[in-house]
Amino acid sequence: MRDLLDKLLKMGYSVLFSMEGGFPVIRIIQGTDASHAVKSCSLGSGDFRSSVEETLQSMILDLERHAG
Repeated sequence: MRDLLDKLLKMGYSVLFSMEGGFPVIRIIQGTDASHAVKSCSLGSGDFRSSVEETLQSMILDLERHAG
């Protein structure tokens, strides 16, 4: 997961993790503006670590596809 977070930081994004309604939420923001998420996703049940890694990878691929 470190490599995914490092990749996002190098792309100029920050990652926020929170709990909302009992579910973990991942938000990717541009710079430090937490009020405007570029991407966000709520995770369901299951293995948190693998869910986070798969979700971050998917979000990064989507950001890369739409960057440019």
